[in-house]
Amino acid sequence: MKYTQAEKLQILLLCDIHEALGIEHSYDPELIREAVTTDNLWALEWEYSNLSTEEDNPVEVKHVCDVLEMYDMLKFTYDHLSPDDQAKLAEEVPHFSPEHSLAFPGFDGNNEGRLMGVARILNRMGRFNTQELTKNSHHPTYDTSERMLGVYLPERSNFHHQRGITYEALRDTLLARIHPSNR
Repeated sequence: MKYTQAEKLQILLLCDIHEALGIEHSYDPELIREAVTTDNLWALEWEYSNLSTEEDNPVEVKHVCDVLEMYDMLKFTYDHLSPDDQAKLAEEVPHFSPEHSLAFPGFDGNNEGRLMGVARILNRMGRFNTQELTKNSHHPTYDTSERMLGVYLPERSNFHHQRGITYEALRDTLLARIHPSNR
């Protein structure tokens, strides 16, 4: 879905009118305004299923959602490891720390603004609320997360509700953070 500049202006003016009238228990004019001004129109379909166009989500949305889910799953899996396996993971993954290695690092505000915008609107919608979505990593993270997703996504189907993904999948996903030239 794409809107013309005139259509965007009409929507934004309607949001202003909606707010000025104090209408409650209806559409969220702030969300609509943000979705329209940032070209995150997919968010309207997610929030209001009656507006669905059956269009696929943009690639950036899929990437951000996959990354956020991956970090949730890494933390869940780590938290369900035995203390021995946690110690083993710390030995096998260079520079591992649960606070740093299992936390979503954010996206780079200078180079990954579109990804950061998707995360911001997901945050506004209350999605993926187990982590801070609006962090600025201050360095590009796309290539790193793509390497990690390359390991994680094939293993996602092996998720077990009591333990997460396998130990090997957790370890290998964390190892993928390290650039191949530094291994």
